[in-house]
Amino acid sequence: MKPTIALVMIVRNEEKNLPTCLKSARNAVDEIVIVDTGSTDRTAEIARCYTDQIYHYPWQGDFSAARNYALDRAKSRWILSLDADEELDTSGGDLRTLVSSSCGREAFFLPLHARGPESGDDFSRFFVLRLFRNKAEYRFQGRVHEQVTVPRPEAAGIAGAPVIWHKPLSARERNYKRGRNLALLRRAVEMDPANPFLQYYLGVEWLGLGKAAWALPCLQLACARLTDGHILFRAPAVRSLTACLKALGRLDEAICLCLEESARYPTYTDLFFDAGLLFAIKGEYAVAVKWFEEALRLGPPPPLFSHTNGTESFLSLYHLGYCYEKLNARREAQECYERALAANRNFIYPLYNLFLLCLVEKGPREAFRYFRTAGYLDHPRQAETLAGLFFEAGFPDLACACLEEGSPEAGPMDAGSPGAGRAWLLARFCIYAGRCSEAFALLGRFPWKGDVCSGSFPVIDEIVALILQEDYRTAKEKALMLWRRPAGRGPAWALLNLIALAGSGTPCGRPEKNHEPAVVQTVLAVLENCLRGCGWAAPRERAGGPAAGRYFLLAEKAMQFLIQLSPRSCATLSSYLGEKADAFRRLLEYKFGLAGGFSS
Repeated sequence: MKPTIALVMIVRNEEKNLPTCLKSARNAVDEIVIVDTGSTDRTAEIARCYTDQIYHYPWQGDFSAARNYALDRAKSRWILSLDADEELDTSGGDLRTLVSSSCGREAFFLPLHARGPESGDDFSRFFVLRLFRNKAEYRFQGRVHEQVTVPRPEAAGIAGAPVIWHKPLSARERNYKRGRNLALLRRAVEMDPANPFLQYYLGVEWLGLGKAAWALPCLQLACARLTDGHILFRAPAVRSLTACLKALGRLDEAICLCLEESARYPTYTDLFFDAGLLFAIKGEYAVAVKWFEEALRLGPPPPLFSHTNGTESFLSLYHLGYCYEKLNARREAQECYERALAANRNFIYPLYNLFLLCLVEKGPREAFRYFRTAGYLDHPRQAETLAGLFFEAGFPDLACACLEEGSPEAGPMDAGSPGAGRAWLLARFCIYAGRCSEAFALLGRFPWKGDVCSGSFPVIDEIVALILQEDYRTAKEKALMLWRRPAGRGPAWALLNLIALAGSGTPCGRPEKNHEPAVVQTVLAVLENCLRGCGWAAPRERAGGPAAGRYFLLAEKAMQFLIQLSPRSCATLSSYLGEKADAFRRLLEYKFGLAGGFSS
């Protein structure tokens, strides 16, 4: 008989997540059972597009009770359990093949990848029991963080696919769920205080809320009482306890824990990575190198161990490069950063360190040629990152070149296209590279109606370009459009005064006190970017662009305005100039290896 599979879910107010979840699983199952526990949005309406087996269950503060109610309504021989904020990825293997070749297994642990905020490669892997036979003995237990009980452990297998992907939650959603879970967990712990699973979950929730001191005793009890027979729980409990001790500044205790547990689990890569981080924090870089190298040697840990993707590759390589930098082994550091970027092109953090190394060792022009030859400009995200770094370093012309030589993958630079943000960046960089006419041509594709410069659209920079071009009338018109938006009044005040100072040599008025912080920050941003424009090339005219001297002039007007505005703005300018001098000093220390080094 052909095995049948039912997707069984409990939901509440999941109209945003439910369509994606059901689309991912509908072709992999024969039946969909959805139990709604009290939605007030369109959840039930969306569910009806996929199944007519929709039931309503009054919420009683018990997840297991709701899930078991749903299980009782499924008719298929196998059960797949998903949450609405999850997706089923069958690209590596499908459910029907798995259950058809189960070889006597009655349940399977499936890999769950919890996505981080960065990219598809930013995830942690856990194994969860989500596929099991539709039998009375397979039921959920626990009011919160409920688990399916397995009467015979030998009947459960481990599958490498399909994969369940858990989407990242917003901070608001995360905190709401943690608060709800904490209330349920604390009641459960009062009834069963020695339960290590409840203590583990309680510790994780406290740690997630930044309450490491409250999490500590819970995680200590969980680690002490969980055995190797519960490695699915003990492994993440150990890592959570390590993170807890680190958050409390108890680094030596955290290191001792890593030493003990890595001896107990010598193939658990993530423990070696964690120990490397702890030694690096303590400044013991040579020791940290050995732990990161061991993590690289081990590769991915065995399946039942929870795992942060990259500890076996790009994450260890990145931190290894940092340690080599601190040991003044720059060639080895550069190699590690290059390997990290090759292992994961979306993990851009090594690019910041590599950029600084190359800028110091090769100079800006040679550094650009290196990045172009190495292929970094062919990857849109890496090219945009490098463009931003060259701009911040004071080379807007090279920032432009990074974007202009980038890959076609970035898409056309037209309004509404995937390359629109790239066009905005290029326009901004062109303004400070002496290429204002090209910037205006790019910005002409994106009609501006006075919106405050949220996102990528360089409204303030466009007005600065008009000032540099001595088109004070148009600059004033656009600044007044900005003024009409309540959130734009501070920046508008700043720009109107800079226009007046550049045109007539006198400010146009003093802003209200409540607008002064925004005014000061806007003028400082203009000053910073004009200083970058000062060094873009030899002070000569480019086609349609101002001479470098005009950047100097506008920078001078910006400082003049801040000095005259108020004692507070004058102090802010002084602090800014001090920070610039300090940054230059640190760069010299880094370049020439002087005492103190460079803090990255």
